Amino acid sequence: MRLYVGIGTKFKLNERFFEIVEELERNLFLAKDLDYETVKQKFSLTELYKYLEAGTLQFRNGKENEESVKYDYEDFSMLPWEQREGAKYKHFVIKPLLQVSGEKLKPFIEERQKKLSEQGYKVSVRSIYRWLSDFLKSDGDIRSLVNNTHNSGPKEKLIQGEVDLIIDEVMDSLYKRRELANAKRVFYGVIHRIDTENQTRNQEDKLKSPSISTIRRRINDSDSYERDKVRLGHVEARKKHGSVQMLKKPTYPLQRVEIDHTPLDLILIDKNGLPLRRPNVTLAIDKFTGYPLGVYVGFEPASYTSVMYCLLHAFAPKTYLKERFPSVQNEWLAYGIPELLVTDRGKEFKSKHLSEASLQLDFELDHNPARKPWYKGSIERYFRTLNEGLVHQLPGTTFSNVFKKGDYNPEKNAVMMLEDFLEHLHIFIVDIYAQEQRGIRLSPARMWEKAVENGFSPAIPSSKLDWKVALMKLGKGSIQNTGIKKDHMHYQSKNLQELKIRLGIKGKGNIIKYKYDPSDISKIYVYDELEMQYIETLCTDQEYSLHLNEYSHKLFVAAANEESKNNVSISSIAAARAKSEELVKNQILSKKERSILARMSNDGSNTLLNNDKVNALDSKPEEEPEKPKKTQKEPVVQPVKTEYYENDTLDLDEDWGASYD
Repeated sequence: MRLYVGIGTKFKLNERFFEIVEELERNLFLAKDLDYETVKQKFSLTELYKYLEAGTLQFRNGKENEESVKYDYEDFSMLPWEQREGAKYKHFVIKPLLQVSGEKLKPFIEERQKKLSEQGYKVSVRSIYRWLSDFLKSDGDIRSLVNNTHNSGPKEKLIQGEVDLIIDEVMDSLYKRRELANAKRVFYGVIHRIDTENQTRNQEDKLKSPSISTIRRRINDSDSYERDKVRLGHVEARKKHGSVQMLKKPTYPLQRVEIDHTPLDLILIDKNGLPLRRPNVTLAIDKFTGYPLGVYVGFEPASYTSVMYCLLHAFAPKTYLKERFPSVQNEWLAYGIPELLVTDRGKEFKSKHLSEASLQLDFELDHNPARKPWYKGSIERYFRTLNEGLVHQLPGTTFSNVFKKGDYNPEKNAVMMLEDFLEHLHIFIVDIYAQEQRGIRLSPARMWEKAVENGFSPAIPSSKLDWKVALMKLGKGSIQNTGIKKDHMHYQSKNLQELKIRLGIKGKGNIIKYKYDPSDISKIYVYDELEMQYIETLCTDQEYSLHLNEYSHKLFVAAANEESKNNVSISSIAAARAKSEELVKNQILSKKERSILARMSNDGSNTLLNNDKVNALDSKPEEEPEKPKKTQKEPVVQPVKTEYYENDTLDLDEDWGASYD
């Protein structure tokens, strides 16, 4: 849920309820205690954000009273499938009406109902009005559209929408391979996908296969640029359709935000003085002002992990700046939830994790067409400026153009650690790039300030739960006596076993959903659907898992698999980790091995924000479940061999773990 702080905003701080009644000056508010109305207290905007980041403050919807604003379910992604899809359907119905002003509403609703009816959707004008009203009253909270009953909603249309999505994905896969989307090829691909999907569905939820005539119509309606690119080739297609599209320009901050990744032309060193590899930067930039909104620097490949941390940084006010980097002169002004997030078509941006998070936090996703980078022109230009204006001035730079290198050895000259680079990066973003005027445009900082002076207010998440958990990765599993097993590890707690008993009493079985931070797999957050809260559940082997990221664990599992001939245990995996750490200690790593281990480290700019605490029932580590006695010796695990991953062709970063469908 997004929220704007101002007069009328209510919040809960350390079990006390307040309401902002006056803005004394810019970003300084007077709030009254709702239990003792004669008690008033001043709060700066920065103070409120620090409390929010620490998890001690939760904002409330200022338009409604305390009793009416609490939902029975905090996290939209944890609701049953039919409730989620029903809410998505209602959002689809009202979406074109969200920008219409009140006095013109009725004719637009009637026109929308007529158009939907022609498309086969049965919905009344009264229902559209009610759904729109509920959504607007909630400040755009998707949970306001959730039905309390599981059996309501246009189920047939929802299932048909899933079939349409499968058709699009099959066609996209052909375009990516530069193959023409022949109707028969698409048809057989769709049938195979649907058959596979139906294997895990109940009879009433099974998808229906489309006819080949339906496939032909979809191909004819598909993007003509993509078809011409396959038929004529890239160059001729660009000539025919043009290289620059006329895009609607945003008129205020956060209306359109672009996000992407790029490797930096720089080699950093680790705490032992060893050269690592080129770091990757994930950056979000506001299209209207040109102000960078959020950034994440790390060594792992572009993945949902880097997207998650970049967005966390983008949403949050940068209250850490002066304390962490006192050499930075100005404030980092830009923050907030965007209305529209524009991405490319990478799998990390099209993942179910980001899709569910966008609904929970109320921002729209737009994946720019394949091979059309000009749709994200702002961020592409910024990456060039970043490399040329900052990175190429630092020791350890690799340069993009090989002819510039000469005898320069970037590994030999790498002397900068990650923390030092982050300080340089903040100076560049906040004190240089954001302050520079380009042409006739004002500087990004001045454009942001001017928008605020004219009444603009950034939207932020309403609670710490929204801030972090909504962006975590999703998982699904079953509660056994030994806890939850995920990727050869067990997660166990007393609260988890109590949940299993309560679910059994209710006849709900032991299947649960959970969320987890891919940069620290030592714990998961199990969703208690009966109490509508999260249960923090720790890995039973904390010595192995503490501060271990998902990418590293996949490598250790792969190494243990290779050595143990698929007879993998947590002990053999831990042995693989120990061998890798020994190599680092002895500093005998090749360039490729250092590259792999850089990705495995948890080094990254995710430490900028206080992201440790999550609203969940705390847990203590449980004992590792007793293993059966073995008659043979534990296999000896050799060091992780990077030749398994020649040219990094093995995809280890996204889809190996348990995921929720």
